Amino acid sequence: MFTDIVGYTALMGNDEQRAFELLRKNREIHKPVIEEFGGKWIKELGDGVMASFPSVSNAVYAAIKIQEACHEANAYELRIGIHQGEVIFEEGDIFGDAVNIAARIQALAAPSSILVSESVQRDLSNKNDIQSEFFRTENLKNVKEPVKVYRIFLAGIEPKKLKPPKLIKSSIIPEYEFDIHISYRYNDNNYDGWVTEFVEKLHQELGATCKDKLSIFFDKNPEDNRLQFEHEDGSVSSKIKSLIFLPIISQTYCDVNSYVWQNEFKAFKEQIKSEKLGNNIKLQNGNSISRVIPVKIHDIDMEDVKLLENELSGSLRSIDFIFREDGVNRPLLPLDDEKQGNSYRPLYRNQINKLANAVKEIISGIKQFQKENVFEYSSFSPTLTQIRPNVISTSISGAKVQMGEKQKPNIYLAWTSNDLKERREEMAIILQKAGFNVLPSVDCPADDEIFKQRAKEDIQKCLCSLHMLSGEFGRRFESEDNVSFPQFQFMEAKKKIDDPGSEFQTFIWIQPDSQQSMKPSQQEFIRYIRNNITRNMMFSNSAGPMQLVDDIRVVMMKEKVEVHDTKDTEIFFIFNQQDEEDAKIITDRLSLEYPVEIMNIMPDGEDEYREVSSQQIPKSKLAVVYFKYAADWALPFIKQIWKEVGGASSPTPLFFVGEDDPRSNLARNFKAPKVVSTIVPKDEIPAEVKKVYTTIVNLK
Repeated sequence: MFTDIVGYTALMGNDEQRAFELLRKNREIHKPVIEEFGGKWIKELGDGVMASFPSVSNAVYAAIKIQEACHEANAYELRIGIHQGEVIFEEGDIFGDAVNIAARIQALAAPSSILVSESVQRDLSNKNDIQSEFFRTENLKNVKEPVKVYRIFLAGIEPKKLKPPKLIKSSIIPEYEFDIHISYRYNDNNYDGWVTEFVEKLHQELGATCKDKLSIFFDKNPEDNRLQFEHEDGSVSSKIKSLIFLPIISQTYCDVNSYVWQNEFKAFKEQIKSEKLGNNIKLQNGNSISRVIPVKIHDIDMEDVKLLENELSGSLRSIDFIFREDGVNRPLLPLDDEKQGNSYRPLYRNQINKLANAVKEIISGIKQFQKENVFEYSSFSPTLTQIRPNVISTSISGAKVQMGEKQKPNIYLAWTSNDLKERREEMAIILQKAGFNVLPSVDCPADDEIFKQRAKEDIQKCLCSLHMLSGEFGRRFESEDNVSFPQFQFMEAKKKIDDPGSEFQTFIWIQPDSQQSMKPSQQEFIRYIRNNITRNMMFSNSAGPMQLVDDIRVVMMKEKVEVHDTKDTEIFFIFNQQDEEDAKIITDRLSLEYPVEIMNIMPDGEDEYREVSSQQIPKSKLAVVYFKYAADWALPFIKQIWKEVGGASSPTPLFFVGEDDPRSNLARNFKAPKVVSTIVPKDEIPAEVKKVYTTIVNLK
């Protein structure tokens, strides 16, 4: 605990005798109280006192009693700061980071107040007779991490409030006052300072994301005492003119009678109607985004979702900071990034980055608007022939470079169940970087009919769809509680596939970590999908989004290839040249009973061999990929060829078989729909192939 007499230095210069009297009085107040609560008087530091205590509560009780005694004496005012941590006692003194932090906290305190660190605050949670409130997060000198600071309430003693700094107009656009306006309910910050910390983290992230130094308006006062902006002419206004509005959507934010809703949220919406920029900003990729970016810290009631959508004309694109767990509905914290547990839980660090990138997009769009050079998005009729890789041709002699840019294909990224929202956002970013235009670009509508209409319209604009499924069934329709939103979108995509001559593709990706917690209704839905696999439909077992997107690009952006001379056969046997000698023995034995086509893949030209395989496999009843020494070739090869022949919808099963010598082959396997994988001795391989072949023929 550090204490300090307010204004002592000035007093020492004016009245030295009076200053010494205050020091004596200060000792008289401090020493008995410190001893009463088991503390240890360490030393005086000029006009301050440093003491240590055996517990947090003892230190705070002592600080409260010292302030009360000082108030009764009416001779001077004190600042007090308290922190707990490890210290080193040496020759009557103490050392350590905890000492430095306590001293820095004391310097932040207003006259007649007590400030404590978060570590102290946590240990006070069970002390009903000690009340506190969040003060602010502070970057303390010589302290690596920011420290959350709290103020202790003192009965009958009102600390002097520090005068807030005058707000300075600082937007990148001259006619605006700030770039970003943070709107929130005071109670969402009062408990643990969540909003204050969020603003600081956002400021830091924007500094690392945007070239411009963006300003943020954030008023720390309660709603009924929010600061008013003072203009140069002396007039004041509660309507801060900002480029971007960030409402912190909590369980209480959507209250139409609240000050925040009426004087901040609604006021901003009314204000931008008369501005040249308007409500939506056109981005360089042709999409548009609202100047209002909701930041959700709670899952909110459906009525509140509809209220928001109504105010935002349905264009709700929120960035969620929600800690999702059964029975829990609280804001995500930076400390949660260090916790192990639910893999669906988003990282605070990633969400801050997503928000900063969204802000950057809007700022870039505003700058483009200012130049009066808005990019127009040219629509096109989606056909596969329009999808081509970038064409690059060079001529060294003429020093010419010509580049033809391909048209981005539209992909429908289906709205997911609530637990996958952050994963869907991550997937959208990866797809965009891979050259796709992602639809829809906003959050899932709350209204059933609007959702159905939007889903149908966007699917019709796309060449393919991606459906990310977890163990959750997802939100159900009010009128059809046996149908979920994810299920409806899949059925609409299936309708498009079933259209005669349709080239539409659908990809289904069940999250790898959702199998153990699959709800019965979701199990039934996935079973339906598996039983109704058709052409142009593929299940993916990809371990991550990057691999999945690469698979989609292979299927969707594949150029027309040469047609090879293939013929119908019973067994198509594929092996690498490294295993030619052993493979010949196996195929000779098989050919005694079945027609066998073989392909010996040489070291060069794998792409061509892969193309021949993808054309021959559908004309075979069974495709076998065999390996002995070529395991490093075999596994990537079968994974790729499985995708190219349709994955789970492949007309021909694949048999991935390897020898058990060398023993390292035992770790090589590939589990996927329409794939059988095994490792056996070489002598048993012909019998294993026959067994798999016979099973397939009998099933057909």
